[in-house]
Amino acid sequence: MMLWIVGGHDPTGGAGVLRDRWTAEAFAPGLAVSIVVTADTEQGDGRPARAHPVAAHGLTQELAGLPAPSAVKLGLVPESLVDTMLAALAQVACPVVLDPVLHASDGGALGSSVAGVRRLARLATLVTPNRREAEALVGAAASDDDGFLDALARALAPAAVLLKDGHGVDPTHVRDRLVERGVVTELARPRIPGPDPRGTGCALATAIACALATGATLRSACLRAIAWLDDARTRTTIGPDGRPHLPRS
Repeated sequence: MMLWIVGGHDPTGGAGVLRDRWTAEAFAPGLAVSIVVTADTEQGDGRPARAHPVAAHGLTQELAGLPAPSAVKLGLVPESLVDTMLAALAQVACPVVLDPVLHASDGGALGSSVAGVRRLARLATLVTPNRREAEALVGAAASDDDGFLDALARALAPAAVLLKDGHGVDPTHVRDRLVERGVVTELARPRIPGPDPRGTGCALATAIACALATGATLRSACLRAIAWLDDARTRTTIGPDGRPHLPRS
């Protein structure tokens, strides 16, 4: 079994493909992993993040040389590389989990776009936006009513959607919602106290992709990944950027 991890390189290891690789090693240690970098980013120096996309032809050649995947995890895909990534995804027959990276957690544009995420969603199995990303994708303020969730599902169709509620208004519970073929499942659990580490979105999407690669259903994959992440959040460490990070293992 092979997992493709495609996304930006964060030199601090808080997010991006390094965080994804460490997540895969911890969550599914028997799974083979291929790392593909779409952009080198500059983060953790107190300034807004910046990204430097790789060349499209180089990305095409790298993807063409990889073993066939059992699942793909997509993170940052700069707008200049969306067509290249779509062409590669059209050649694979496996689950694709898209974490729609639109901005760095410390601020700064990374070269991706709402339009690009929507195009990539057409070939995705699942898209995992947080509330801020969902607002950008819908073009409206996030709310807990069914109308917003319906609009988000339409914007990302035909992919399923996991709307993450890490920054929701309920102080005691997180209420993620999975929308799959029009059916909404609320995945609620007590909120984990403590610091808010970087890279939770990257890690969750990667853990879901790992579970899907091993044959789990989408709902089961989400539940397993959420449980793993909630446990990992209790063991944060301070990264080289001075921010809380998820553990390496």
